[in-house]
Amino acid sequence: MSRQRSTAEVISSSLSAILLLGLLSGPVSAHEPVDTTATATATPVADSTGAAGADTAKGGPHPRRVARAVRCPAAPVIDGRLDDAVWALAPENSGFTQRDPKAGEPMTECTVFRILYDDEALYIGAMLYDREPDRIMARLARRDDWKQRDEFNVNLDPQHDHQTGNFFVVDPSGWMGDGVMWNDGWDDDSWDGVWDARTAILADGWSAELKIPYRVLRFSPREQYTWGLEVMRNIGRKNEWGQWTYIPREVNGWNSRFGHLEGIERIDPPRSLEVFPFGLGRVIASPGGVDGDGDTEATATAGVDLRYALNSGVSLNGTVNPDFGQVEADPAVLNLSVFETFLSERRPFFLEGNSVFETPGPFIVGVDGPTRLFHSRRIGRTPSRFDLPDDGEEVDRPDNTTLLGAMKLSGKTAGHTSFGVLEAVTDEEFARVDQPRVDPVSGAIDTVRRTVRVEPFTSYFVGRMQRDVRTGRTVGAQLTAVNGQDFEPAYVGAVDAQLKWKENAYTVFARLAASQAGQDEDRGEGWEGDFYFSKFSGWIGGQVYADVRSEGFQANDLGYMDRAGRITTGAHLQLRRLEPWRLGRRGEVNLNAWHHRNLDGIELARGVNINLWNAYENDWGSSAGLSHEFRVEDDLNTRGGPVMARPANTSWWVDTWTDDRGAVSGWVSYNGNRGLGGDNQRHRLSGEIGWRPRSNVELEVEPGYSRERTAAQWVDNVDDNGDDEADHYVFGHLDSRTFEIQARGSIAFTPRLSLQAIVQPFVTTGDYEEIKELARPHSFAFIPYEGLEDNPDFSQRSLRANVVLRWEYAPGSTLFAVWQQVHDWELEDADSPNFEPLSGVGRSLTDDGDNILLLKVSRWFGL
Repeated sequence: MSRQRSTAEVISSSLSAILLLGLLSGPVSAHEPVDTTATATATPVADSTGAAGADTAKGGPHPRRVARAVRCPAAPVIDGRLDDAVWALAPENSGFTQRDPKAGEPMTECTVFRILYDDEALYIGAMLYDREPDRIMARLARRDDWKQRDEFNVNLDPQHDHQTGNFFVVDPSGWMGDGVMWNDGWDDDSWDGVWDARTAILADGWSAELKIPYRVLRFSPREQYTWGLEVMRNIGRKNEWGQWTYIPREVNGWNSRFGHLEGIERIDPPRSLEVFPFGLGRVIASPGGVDGDGDTEATATAGVDLRYALNSGVSLNGTVNPDFGQVEADPAVLNLSVFETFLSERRPFFLEGNSVFETPGPFIVGVDGPTRLFHSRRIGRTPSRFDLPDDGEEVDRPDNTTLLGAMKLSGKTAGHTSFGVLEAVTDEEFARVDQPRVDPVSGAIDTVRRTVRVEPFTSYFVGRMQRDVRTGRTVGAQLTAVNGQDFEPAYVGAVDAQLKWKENAYTVFARLAASQAGQDEDRGEGWEGDFYFSKFSGWIGGQVYADVRSEGFQANDLGYMDRAGRITTGAHLQLRRLEPWRLGRRGEVNLNAWHHRNLDGIELARGVNINLWNAYENDWGSSAGLSHEFRVEDDLNTRGGPVMARPANTSWWVDTWTDDRGAVSGWVSYNGNRGLGGDNQRHRLSGEIGWRPRSNVELEVEPGYSRERTAAQWVDNVDDNGDDEADHYVFGHLDSRTFEIQARGSIAFTPRLSLQAIVQPFVTTGDYEEIKELARPHSFAFIPYEGLEDNPDFSQRSLRANVVLRWEYAPGSTLFAVWQQVHDWELEDADSPNFEPLSGVGRSLTDDGDNILLLKVSRWFGL
């Protein structure tokens, strides 16, 4: 056993890594009531100059349009109206080109924008003319709730690295959306900056004013600035997207094709400190207390989040005693596979700016892709580092490990090196366990309840650096570390490179990673290599790829991967129709082939796939696909036992969806799978119907039903003679059924006040027949087995419910009032369980479970 690491050592080692990475990085150089009576200047008929980008549609070089910002002597009042005299100082910018539906043609309505600046912020004013103002689509909703609507969208690349940036979006109701961009085309809307916008609906269209403080942007200080700029408009009722700098659909790349914003000079943004203190009160009512009446627990706590701009390009984020109580609960799933379920991140601190830790990576189609070296859900996971005593029976354990604090340092230097460092520390956690005890006097056996440590005090570290060698060419490195008390540390390091050429049409991505994950069983040193070559531009594209992992490679301490000891190769061919044709607006056909084997040469997967989708002129769409996987072998299905065969199977699916601009919309999907002459089969039918009775109200119901018959589902490994070696690998013929519903409702009272509810009942049963054991290795042959002690049949139901009232009562300051319910029910020894979906859903609503009431208030201070 390794020497126990003290708390001070754990923190010291992580802080040292932060300091080292910092040294290596080099020098750091909403809305007022709608007014439909106001008027503006005469409405131009169309954006007649929009054809400036038409040459691009024919494959010529894209034009580099330039907008000029003008310093303003006094900041305009942000009220949605361009009636401040200061706006006349800035030149007009117009000439928008359609990207959809009639690519390369001028937009049918005129758009004009102007840009001002001072030492605090950038100001953007826009007039979006419309000859039918009564048909403007204004959908009031909570922030970052993306629906089809009229939009004004500003994309900025302040670093002017052709790779990164921010986007800011408003609609006529005052709704706001924002996010970050990276890797020249990827985006993430989990970032929420503190900026301001107002809009107004007028007699000849609608107008918008945006104030974007420099503190929400990142750029290296200099005397004069040239930023990347793209401005877009969507006319919702026409489904018409237009761009100031035209970027054709068939080309690859996004930020690298922006126009320029010039004129900003001699600004001195102050080092801003943003402080988000919060207070929280929580009441948890749990059933089944000591007296049978249930337990009620009330707690109160406080914490603080910090953002400090070391300069305009580098910021430090921290959180002390964070609480994520208002975060939506994970949905219930039925997982009988050998791999864990991947759960998406939902916590705001880890979502915001998470892209800085992502490798550029390839565009993956039909495969898992390279290992995720950083999966933030590992931080604060269900406590499980240490096992329970062999003779102990668990009573309960915390759902999550307590996060004591976390810190992120990220930014980009003047030398075009971006970096990110994250350090998080979690607390010890204990489970309650019942253990048998022999009385030393009487010899009687009773049960004693005690606490057992299942998670130690732990430090998590991740750091990433990436250097822009040239536009579209990057090299990077990443390191993750998990250190704690009483377990061996785990480290993963990687280097990667990405090369793009011919207007970003072609991409080569390569990565080499290595791990050192302690000296426990099945954990040691290993490596992974990835190589991807892809072309995604024009009417034909695709990729070829290879991913090799050694047996000892292990990244699951702070990353996510399914298995080690695997070689994955494959190819993808894509054929696209991007212009309107006889059958629709555009479409695509994809062909895929893949092959997996382990390092012993055993073939684990081999298959082919064809799939297609098509968007129709009426804005409906459909897709379909067909796959076939050939007979191969499986070295994990016996859970540590011999290799067994996996029969061939064929799967198919078909989906269709409606235009989502109407009051009622939805989609329906069916997929099936069949093998072994029908002994293996799966059918799933799901869909969604959405109803929007008003522009600020939305109701959605998404039901799903699936039935699966599996000829050989693993049940247990049985050791007859107690030598810790399994003698029987037991399987059963499983008939499982699942019914689930996700019901969502939301109402936005203002752009900053909304109420949202999500209810997710889940019902599943499993009936095992023909209990049997594997007859011999490398086969799919079985013989009857009658020694199984426990009945593996199951019947489960659950409920996840969240109701959240969110009020942004001041910029960056929010109040959350939350009610949560979590119900879980399981029938033990469920012999031939009855599947009753509707009654099961009804019972899930009344099952015992925790009721949680939460009130959280945070306040933003910009210092």
